Amino acid sequence: MNRREFLWVPVLLAGWQTAGAHTPYRQWVVYRKKHLLIGAHRADPTTYDLAKKLAAVLAHSLPKSRCRVARAPTAQRLASLIGTDQLDVAVLDPADAVAMLRGSGRFEPYGPISIRQLASIGERLLVAHERLPARHAWLIAATLDQARTIDMRTLKPNPDLGWHAGALSYRRGQPQPGSE
Repeated sequence: MNRREFLWVPVLLAGWQTAGAHTPYRQWVVYRKKHLLIGAHRADPTTYDLAKKLAAVLAHSLPKSRCRVARAPTAQRLASLIGTDQLDVAVLDPADAVAMLRGSGRFEPYGPISIRQLASIGERLLVAHERLPARHAWLIAATLDQARTIDMRTLKPNPDLGWHAGALSYRRGQPQPGSE
């Protein structure tokens, strides 16, 4: 490599760094704040099918939620997204939900993640991080409970997970938090 070619290396590196700085990350933050995203993953196709049904019901009944499905490759990736405040709601197998809550097994690298149950639908759970506002959890639980197109069972909560505070207040017949 001669000296003239070598001088182009810093210019190319600077250009690459500048182009790399224009990622859509800031827009992703805005998108997440404007849309209710329900996480699902490819490793369990049932979670994706169920998340699509839930999103359709929520988008129809709660249009301001702008509900969408966010599909991750694995449950571990969902744990990463939930644990880093990039996602609040997900459809999970009960065993995965408990392991994620405890930070055990394949979820050990992500540590314990404070998730709680919003609903039990078929053989899967709709879970949410505790940081999801109680009024949002209440609306989600109420909407899904009143939807006749989804096989939703109002079962006892998974003893390890427990109900999200908003979903619990709905189950107890209390008014929507923040509506007083």
